[in-house]
Amino acid sequence: MIEGKLIKFHREDAGLTQDQLARGICSATHLSKIERGITEYSSEITDLLADRLGVDMDAERSRYQSLQITLAEWNDAIIMIRIREIHHLKTEIEKEPLRFLSDFFVQYHLLLARYYLLMENPQKAKDLLDMLENKKDTLSPYELNLLLHVKGIYHYSTREFHSCIQALKGIDDEYPNAEYYYHLATAYHSVHSNTFAYYYGQRALQYFQKTLNILRVIDSEILILIQLNAKEPFDMEQTKQQYDKLLRVCESVNSKERAHKIHNNLGFEYFRRKRYSESKGSYEKALALTTEKTPASSYLVTLSGYIFSCLKGNLLPKEELDHLVKRGMKMSRAHQDPTHVFFEIYLLTLKEDENKLYTYIEQTALPHFKHTGNQLMNQHYERMLFLHYVKTGQTEKGFQLASEKMSNEISYYELE
Repeated sequence: MIEGKLIKFHREDAGLTQDQLARGICSATHLSKIERGITEYSSEITDLLADRLGVDMDAERSRYQSLQITLAEWNDAIIMIRIREIHHLKTEIEKEPLRFLSDFFVQYHLLLARYYLLMENPQKAKDLLDMLENKKDTLSPYELNLLLHVKGIYHYSTREFHSCIQALKGIDDEYPNAEYYYHLATAYHSVHSNTFAYYYGQRALQYFQKTLNILRVIDSEILILIQLNAKEPFDMEQTKQQYDKLLRVCESVNSKERAHKIHNNLGFEYFRRKRYSESKGSYEKALALTTEKTPASSYLVTLSGYIFSCLKGNLLPKEELDHLVKRGMKMSRAHQDPTHVFFEIYLLTLKEDENKLYTYIEQTALPHFKHTGNQLMNQHYERMLFLHYVKTGQTEKGFQLASEKMSNEISYYELE
């Protein structure tokens, strides 16, 4: 029934009514049924309709099938993160007006939204998602699953981790792209639900191994390794050996982006163990791998870790730290990146103004961490704030904070 859809597309493109196109060939009612694919029709009629529209039906069928294949290739290239191919296929698809045909409209715009997210342009992606959300009732099961997948990626990019999980968990088993397990794993990791992060990370790893997606295999193994260190730090030397193996794989596929991520994670693992000098060294290696193409969010996370390790270890002069913090703050605000909260905390720490620091933590930082679902940072700064209340004799505030924390925690012994 492709012919009916093609005829409708070109009729509307030519600005003709069904009466105008059908006159002398068939009834407008019959044309309507042909366009909707609910009646049998002869090739003679569709050829006459195509002639009146000035199109070659054989050529149109070929274009239709070619676009179908190219969209599938674009989707695969995005999953495999083949950047040059992604750009090339986007250019090819945008030359084809049939991308606005009903069969391709939703898939094209959802893949375009994924493209914008990959290029760090969440606002353009959101505009497309909002437009398609209004058409949700007309989408096929595959299109609904794809919409949920892209919405999940969007919510992750804007640090709305619980919304990301909610969207991705709505995907059903018929969806053929198991890549979403990785996005689900990263979202669970971001809210520090390590069991689910590990589980979905393993499922993602199996999918990427099966499809020979080396870059995403590295991503999954990094994620899984983080979970092994989540609750109780794994042996640091064994952890470093695992990361070193992944670094060699990164070198073999020339992936500086993933090598940057590995050095960043090593910096954090050293930091957790209060090995601040080694933490600083790992963060320095990560920063050295950044380029103009490095996402601002990735660079800012590494810069924040570098500053924090230097602050805790007293490893840089105060003036140099002040310069780095102000640079991070300026960049995070320019990109509307949530790391600006950390840079504000570092700046107030350097100024040694405890009243302003803890007021900021209480009124701005903790509400921000709760909103974004960053439980690790929320826990860390709640503890800092509680100790400050105890130290300064603010007993009532300390009791209130402790009470809220206790009431929000789930008992491991007795589930409610």
